[in-house]
Amino acid sequence: MLNSESEKDEILTSREAQRLLKIGRTKLWALTKDGSLPAYRIGEGKTSALRYKKTELIRWLDANRIAARRE
Repeated sequence: MLNSESEKDEILTSREAQRLLKIGRTKLWALTKDGSLPAYRIGEGKTSALRYKKTELIRWLDANRIAARRE
């Protein structure tokens, strides 16, 4: 559970999002480009950067969870 408002709305760089999700930059970009991951563009053109909200990435992970099989 998140404790403070700053943690709830923590903004991550692409590199931080990669670390959180344990994926490479190519996969992060593919998921962002196809609209699977919510992202925010900062700036315009070649100098623009992407940012991600930590809570939205956690929500995305939860929504894409694969249920464990019972044996």
